[in-house]
Amino acid sequence: MGSDNQRGGEMAEEEVTTEVEEKSGVSRSTVLKGAAIAGASLMAGGVLAACSASDDGGSDGGGGGDTASGGGGGGEDFVIGALYPLTGANAADGEQMNNGAQLAVDEINAAGGIAGRMIKFEVLDTDLAAPEIIQQNYQKLADQKVDAVINGYLLAWDAAMDAAAGYGAPFLNASTSQAQCDQINSDEKYKCVFQIDPPETWYGKGFPKFLNDLEATGAWKPRNRKIFIVEGWVPYSQVISKVTQETAAEYGWEIAGVEPMGEGAMSDWGPILAKVKASDAGVVMNTHYLPSELATFTTGFAADPMDSLLYVQYGASVPEYLDLAGEAANGVIWATVTGVYGDAIGTSFAERYQAAFDKPAGYSNSGSGYDEVYMLANVWAMLGDSKDFTKVNDMLRKIIWRGVNGGYYMPSNYGLSFPAEEPDMSLSQAHLFFQIQNGANGTIIAPAPFTNGEFVLAPWQS
Repeated sequence: MGSDNQRGGEMAEEEVTTEVEEKSGVSRSTVLKGAAIAGASLMAGGVLAACSASDDGGSDGGGGGDTASGGGGGGEDFVIGALYPLTGANAADGEQMNNGAQLAVDEINAAGGIAGRMIKFEVLDTDLAAPEIIQQNYQKLADQKVDAVINGYLLAWDAAMDAAAGYGAPFLNASTSQAQCDQINSDEKYKCVFQIDPPETWYGKGFPKFLNDLEATGAWKPRNRKIFIVEGWVPYSQVISKVTQETAAEYGWEIAGVEPMGEGAMSDWGPILAKVKASDAGVVMNTHYLPSELATFTTGFAADPMDSLLYVQYGASVPEYLDLAGEAANGVIWATVTGVYGDAIGTSFAERYQAAFDKPAGYSNSGSGYDEVYMLANVWAMLGDSKDFTKVNDMLRKIIWRGVNGGYYMPSNYGLSFPAEEPDMSLSQAHLFFQIQNGANGTIIAPAPFTNGEFVLAPWQS
């Protein structure tokens, strides 16, 4: 897999496959004419120094008179705006998103920018669940004439849709929503919106199959075939619960119960944990997303456990989860449909993140933020223009990009899931299942060929 990303000097020599040309509509000669990718590959340093076909880049604004550090080049800076939760309940994840994107910006600028033009990064602290704030902040970025807007996920993603459509610049996000995918494809005006990751439905479709695949290895024998679901209160969590319920019987599983959290912060898991234990289910699934609250659920479960496989949703990807849950998290399984791979590319990214910020990268939106910036930079380099939004958006639908979170190919404006939706690993992002082992995160136990370890029984399992 590492060879997919050797985009430095190799790109001028290697042949781009006929399949890629057919699917992307971009030929080898077109890519090399539009952009010369120089310097180290992502594995070796993640830098992109691109020379566009146009010296002036066709830019008529977007950066004002200020330039980012590094300067130089024949035009104004590119400007990327971002909506991240830097304060509040989601701040730990917002830091991951922000740092990943900032790392990409810094690497590109350090390598000379794009045709000598730097990237400026304008970040607005945004409450992910507050529609008015999302709309206001998006409009602020549009008023600044940014070249693109990025974010991790928005719980109230629909609040940004019309503002994005009205401005027209590419809006890249990882909101993991089937409803957003449907809205994007319901009207041409939304074709500037790109959900770079697969929708949340693949969690529900993939979880029962994962259980059967794990059972087939012989490493785990469920004591019964019952799943008890603790259902998070946001739509994302509810959809995952619903699709799991719909899919379970296909794989021979029974839903023992579904317990909604109720809206708002969870201060006491006690009543829900009592229902979990009363269910006597062989599998416990918590579809809530917030790292801090999943951590308190985990510590509560581990304090009075039962012999069950414990799965918690995406939030365990954020280092905050393990910081809070500690040893209680050993044996916990979690998953993401857009995660940092454990290969040489993902490992190199994690090392550079640690060096830059003196703290660890998480396993999901640190990588998606990084990949969003590089995809935009690649397209701007090829086109030599960031202000023709129609051309930029069209090219984002055509390119195939190998990032730290896997393959990106978005002909319908959203990412594809491996293996259930798209078996071609170069075009899709793997639905990764992790297990926390020996006090550490990062062990990928499914799917092949992305694994870097094997499942082990949790301390409470026999």
